[in-house]
Amino acid sequence: MSIAELISKAEGNSKWLSANYRQLVKKYNDEWVAVLDKDVIDYDKDLKRLSARLRKKLDERYSEVAFDYVTKEPIDMILVV
Repeated sequence: MSIAELISKAEGNSKWLSANYRQLVKKYNDEWVAVLDKDVIDYDKDLKRLSARLRKKLDERYSEVAFDYVTKEPIDMILVV
């Protein structure tokens, strides 16, 4: 698979995650969610643990996965340059 195809798949998963955020909050509030092929494949409160588990499980497809922290509470972000 080409890099452009990988980026396209990852972007599609990310867009799906954003479009379905409200529904995801109902089920996965305060969890990290992993999406592949526009479907939730795993979730965890700890991103490192989730990521490690999926790296082992998915191997080459890992780069297609979109991750997001799903929460009802607004998140304040600070950009550090």
